[in-house]
Amino acid sequence: MSIGNLRDSGNQSNNFPWQLKMLLGQQCACDQLTQINANTDDVEFFLSAILTTLQASTEYEAKFVVDTCNGDTVYLEVRVWNPDDSTWGPITYYLPGSATPVVPPGAATPGCLVYTDPSGVLGMILAELQLQTPLLTTIDSNVAQLVTNTTSANRTPNLIRPTGITGNTPVGTYSVSFASVGTANATVGGMILKPGETVNFDGGAMNNTVGVIAYDTTLAGAELIITYLI
Repeated sequence: MSIGNLRDSGNQSNNFPWQLKMLLGQQCACDQLTQINANTDDVEFFLSAILTTLQASTEYEAKFVVDTCNGDTVYLEVRVWNPDDSTWGPITYYLPGSATPVVPPGAATPGCLVYTDPSGVLGMILAELQLQTPLLTTIDSNVAQLVTNTTSANRTPNLIRPTGITGNTPVGTYSVSFASVGTANATVGGMILKPGETVNFDGGAMNNTVGVIAYDTTLAGAELIITYLI
């Protein structure tokens, strides 16, 4: 292409005006590309916004399927529409609440995967919850008992000084102590407690109690000081 291709006088057979417009158009395109190159971040943001918009309108299909050959496990079957070739993409399976694709064991066996409606899945969930109700009730009861057993409380201290008698510590004591303070042996829980000896019993944990303990101070000179919490 030559500028000013004049073949005779005047403006006849002159393509100069057209060639000038083409050159000016190319210069305009060059200027625009230069501006884009200088503002890459803005262009990238704009293109990302377009991509996000397109992805937000993605068409997909999701259904519940039950693998009847493997414990009636429920899966979510998903496939995405491809607008470029107007076809559905490959089927992908997910366990409910998971974003990791899985392959149901029954997928390879015809008839194992059965479609079900959401109300059927909700029915299965309800049935499972009803089966778990006794267990949940037991757990709730155990938790309540745990709270009771770990709640601190004030205990009433008691002191007695038996001599010349036999007896038993009260039911429901949390700790018991025996001190032989007489001049003769006493008996505590079937064992001789000599003068000056002491023995202690404790439930071992909050709200645990000590069993009933028998004592004997009938031997002349035998005497005990018994302290206990109840």
